Amino acid sequence: MKRIIGVHFWEKKVYLCWSEEDSISTASFNLPEDYRRDDILKQEFALQGVFRAIREYLLQKVNITEYALAIAIPDDFGIEDIRKVHTVAREVSTEIKATVTETMAMALCVYGEYEFDGRMLAAVVADNRLSIAEYDYSDAGVQKIETYIAGPWKCGSLEKAPYVHSYSDRLFETNDAGFFFISGSMSAGMTLEQMVKGYMREIDTFGDGEMAVKLLDSTYVIEGLGYLTGKMEGRDAFAGLGVMDTLSPYEILLGINDSIFTVVNAENPMSKNAGLDIRRIPESGGSSEEFTVYEKKGKRTVKLGSVVASKESLENYYKKPVWIGVNVDSKKNVSVVIQNLETEAYIEMPIEAEAGHAAAKKEEEDVASFVEKIIPIIDNLEYATKFAQDQDNPYTKGIIQTYENAMKILANSGVQIIAGEGKPFDYNLQNAVAHVTDVDLPENTVKQVMQTGYAYKGKVIRTASVIVAN
Repeated sequence: MKRIIGVHFWEKKVYLCWSEEDSISTASFNLPEDYRRDDILKQEFALQGVFRAIREYLLQKVNITEYALAIAIPDDFGIEDIRKVHTVAREVSTEIKATVTETMAMALCVYGEYEFDGRMLAAVVADNRLSIAEYDYSDAGVQKIETYIAGPWKCGSLEKAPYVHSYSDRLFETNDAGFFFISGSMSAGMTLEQMVKGYMREIDTFGDGEMAVKLLDSTYVIEGLGYLTGKMEGRDAFAGLGVMDTLSPYEILLGINDSIFTVVNAENPMSKNAGLDIRRIPESGGSSEEFTVYEKKGKRTVKLGSVVASKESLENYYKKPVWIGVNVDSKKNVSVVIQNLETEAYIEMPIEAEAGHAAAKKEEEDVASFVEKIIPIIDNLEYATKFAQDQDNPYTKGIIQTYENAMKILANSGVQIIAGEGKPFDYNLQNAVAHVTDVDLPENTVKQVMQTGYAYKGKVIRTASVIVAN
């Protein structure tokens, strides 16, 4: 059976977890130096390298070879963002079984550690970002009610925080939350804790003055993921855990030809599918109808995809009251569903990826192919600069300048040199042509690069040929 491994990227480290019979094991390691950044989930090339690093760690340290991932994502990630993460994972043969927001993972841990029913506010805070969401606890498990705040934050006032919706300021209105749990960086968490207590004194409706505020550490996110991995693996200790998350913190719009409908908003959160009743499908004057799904992120509207259906396939749904909605599965594949409210017959139509995305992938493939063809020329220039005897010779200077200009052009086009000397050996990126002993270098370290390797947007164009020490 494949193990489910929880993953959380936090403060330039990778945190992992997996369930045992009735407990949770955790581990962590630093992000590889070339990929060490806070927004790793948004950096496609770096994310591929980290997925490889996770694979190597699980193999060498834990002896886990067959696995799928459950990833904690920032609360401001919508369908578009999560689909990109799935795409990157597929390119390096990594399976993502589930994604869950950081506040949801934290809420799951709180659910396991504290036994109570009712509402709570969960916050995950770092020095540069903040998320606040509301959850409901019951015998059925943990259900997300609404995401209020999610995005970059500089430890300023909550009124100036990155509200997910224009109406998220109702965070300060009367709600039923009895607890406000804060997890994350200690310094930012303490700032938020004092700020929340200040709002409770100043704003009568915020927490009704009776909400308990508790500061937790960042491990609550990864340990909460551990509860989820146990449930996904069907372990008895976690079988009763219910998880009801929304699939996007943003509004979801559905376009039918020239008409636009809002199918998901704060009053209608999307846990699996959502939609609305309409009296009749708006018809075009042609032989087909076009259905388009959008994700509205503040002032920006992102087109997730569209599908064109023939009038013949829709003949049972014309001129009749129908329910029409959007369905999103765990891998963020999106489809449009139409149901006849009289007969309950329905049709489900997967939306197609954006043509622009396909064109972008084709452009990437063309660039990679071109770079592969000119690599021998780059090699000749590189060797000429390395072994030039007279650096002041005008001809030598010309060759060096030509090589440097060529490397600048490659870098500006997104082509990256695969890290070499002094770095840990990575069989996914490098080819060991020889092994030597060197007491000054750690085990499995690249001592010398014999032939430079290149990668473009996660695709290895040519592995680096290296000599490995020890």
